Amino acid sequence: MTEVRSPGQAGENLLPAAESRGSAARSLTQRAIAIWLIGFAALASAAGWGYMRYRGTQEEAISVPLYTVERSAVELTVTASGTLALGGQQTLESPQNEATVEQVLEEVRSPVEAGQPLVVLRDRSKEQEVRSQQVEIQKAQLDLSRNQEKVTEVQQRVAAAVEQYQESQQLLAQGFLSEDEVRDDQDALDRVRSELKDAQLTVTKTELDLKTAAETLAFLEQQLSDRIIVAPIDGVVLEVKTAAGEAITTDTDLLTLGDPGQEIVNLQLSTLDAAKISINQPARVRAIGPDAQDYLGRVVSLSPQALAPNGGGNVQEGQARVNATVKLDSASQTLIPGSFVSVEIITEQQQNVLVVPPEAVQRDGSETFVWVRDQRGKADQQPVELGLQGLDLFAVTEGLSQGDEIALVPPTVTITPGMPLAAELPVPDATDAE
Repeated sequence: MTEVRSPGQAGENLLPAAESRGSAARSLTQRAIAIWLIGFAALASAAGWGYMRYRGTQEEAISVPLYTVERSAVELTVTASGTLALGGQQTLESPQNEATVEQVLEEVRSPVEAGQPLVVLRDRSKEQEVRSQQVEIQKAQLDLSRNQEKVTEVQQRVAAAVEQYQESQQLLAQGFLSEDEVRDDQDALDRVRSELKDAQLTVTKTELDLKTAAETLAFLEQQLSDRIIVAPIDGVVLEVKTAAGEAITTDTDLLTLGDPGQEIVNLQLSTLDAAKISINQPARVRAIGPDAQDYLGRVVSLSPQALAPNGGGNVQEGQARVNATVKLDSASQTLIPGSFVSVEIITEQQQNVLVVPPEAVQRDGSETFVWVRDQRGKADQQPVELGLQGLDLFAVTEGLSQGDEIALVPPTVTITPGMPLAAELPVPDATDAE
């Protein structure tokens, strides 16, 4: 049998179902609103991050010169200029008061050996003196020979007088001669003995005169032999300052020579620079001019006292100078003797150290730092400790590593930490533009 429900009962059954559907709808709406809010927040955050990143990328980077830290040598040097000379370089002079150049045997650039004749001089007056002295010696030899003959003759007479006196004494003893006659023979013996002493003394004086004459001749011959000027060293002729037929006097320059296997530089240093230098310090020598080659050498001499200026060159009036000599380790074969060269004497040196240019170093009171360009291209203030500070490079003992990029900040530019840095592009040359 079918059950019949009244309308009131049907309504009571529909109410719970409607309420259930309304509750589900509100739950869905709230969930959608929550999801929308979360998405909007994420979107806003992403947009803000993107905006900030956009702002950061749009911040203009400062263009500065960048330097990559490397290892090198740092030096303290004393720079001077001097005159290049060959080893043993000297100018030979005339040893005679008046002479004539008879012959010049060598030319410029001629190699010579020690003892080799270079110039022959002629002194006619000295030649005449030698000939006159030779005649005097011959006369003295004749006198000596004659005086020696006289001694022999007197010695024979003395022997005869002795024999006569001895016979007289025997005859006196036998009564055949008187004492007066014997006394006469004794007087005769005394006289001849005196003559012998005089003759012997004359021989001695003649021998002394002959010896003196021989010494004088040797002196004159030595002077005459000085007319041949010989090379005192092995070397090469650098300059000939005379010619055949020229009349010269004492100390006249004849020629200059030196040893091309040795090259030295003569320097005049200020007393301040000389105080920094010691024997055997290394040095670099180069010709004065662009693209000149360096030649290595060492300090071989340093004067122990300062000398008053001689008024020559560019020496300031009243400023004392100290003479020094630098010798090249090996001859350059290209530097010209007598030319001015530049010399750098290395007084202190550190090898294989991290180096930076002086303009990269900043100071804030007692603190020393450099601006480092980090991996993001931003400026970072990096404290450093310096070692030897040279003219072109400073040694860094702490704070940097090889390969770091540091900024060479001009005085007109201000940098703060985190500021973007860009490498400054070199200005193209006119030739590059073409």
